[in-house]
Amino acid sequence: MRILWIYPELPFPLTSGLLRGFHLLRLLGARHSVTFLCLTDRKHIPPETIPVLRLYADHVLVFSRWDAPQTRWRTVWNLIPVLGRRLQEYWKTWWVVKQMEMAMLRLLREQRFDVVLFHGREALPVLKGVKVPVVVECGDTNCSRILLQMQTSSVWLRPRLLLHYFKLRRLEKTLARQTPYRFFISERDRTNLLGALDQSAIVPQGIDYEYWKRSAPPPNHNCIVFSGVMSYPPNADAALVLLNRILPQVRQAVPSLEVLIVGREPPSKLVNLARRYPDVTVTGAVDDMRPHLERADIYVAALRFASGVQNKVLEAMSMEVPVITTPVVAAGLRVDDAEPPLVIRQNPEEIVASIISLLANPKERARLGLDGRRFVEAHCSWSRSADQLEELCIAAAHSMSGSRVSDQFSNASVASCEK
Repeated sequence: MRILWIYPELPFPLTSGLLRGFHLLRLLGARHSVTFLCLTDRKHIPPETIPVLRLYADHVLVFSRWDAPQTRWRTVWNLIPVLGRRLQEYWKTWWVVKQMEMAMLRLLREQRFDVVLFHGREALPVLKGVKVPVVVECGDTNCSRILLQMQTSSVWLRPRLLLHYFKLRRLEKTLARQTPYRFFISERDRTNLLGALDQSAIVPQGIDYEYWKRSAPPPNHNCIVFSGVMSYPPNADAALVLLNRILPQVRQAVPSLEVLIVGREPPSKLVNLARRYPDVTVTGAVDDMRPHLERADIYVAALRFASGVQNKVLEAMSMEVPVITTPVVAAGLRVDDAEPPLVIRQNPEEIVASIISLLANPKERARLGLDGRRFVEAHCSWSRSADQLEELCIAAAHSMSGSRVSDQFSNASVASCEK
């Protein structure tokens, strides 16, 4: 197939948090001709990024918000507090999306594509008037996360979050209506947006479980870990819950306790709180997360609001670290009606009891760790996810003109391309 792929940010380097986009491009690009159009908000693009992406795409076109021209209006906006900055961001986004739209229309006039594969929300205007079959990733429903966040936020913040919720929900529904060939990252997110009767495809999150693999037995020295990008509100909130509400009670039963909070961009509130405790380490960004996971006896993800799939939990499971988490996290990890092997608890008090119990039971920790690894291997392969996305793209392409897509792809498997 010839695929015109629209993406909201550069999915490389792999520390960007866009592993999903990179691995799907890597696998689909091995079988099909891909033209990759990408927005970016990065002022400085790492020099290796474009060459790596060109290994998997025939053409890579990048549209940067930083290329937006400086106009007289923008100079005036700089003088307006708060609102001026927002106007600047709106203008840059409008400008860069317009550039992408014009480039896309030019490509569609000059070349033949079998399908447009679209990710993201900001670039939605580029789909206007497109005659080629479109496949849309609805991904995770951020509006659902905002709704849960309201329940744990201050009264003063809730009106702002409510407005944000309605805005996101309208945008996400508009995205889903673009085409019947749409897919979600989890059943939970599909149901939240379109209801239990919707049959949109699910392309689950994958993980490189050969990379996320334990190299040594757990040390068994009462170590708890939590990881993730700490500037992401659900992660920051979960880390603060861990330090404020969970650890004080666990320490009463387990005085010799080590706590690792691993991940880039920790907020100052979290860093300052951790300094009060000699047994808590906030690492900030690390080159390799695996040694920190290997050091841990238990992974505690006390998220109170979330959407999509939590990569960090899959990484811990792949590293055979038993996971204690909340129902909102577990719901996103359910794949093909298979329940992930997690210890699921409703509130901090229940999490405390489970931590104490698991720390005292190495055999149960080992069982949960092994079951987690088996779950990831069975359900979270990137090649399996790419197969499902490929099938959806083929179906969309056939919907307009079956003759355009060779029959050799009708039962294609991207798994054979994995090396």
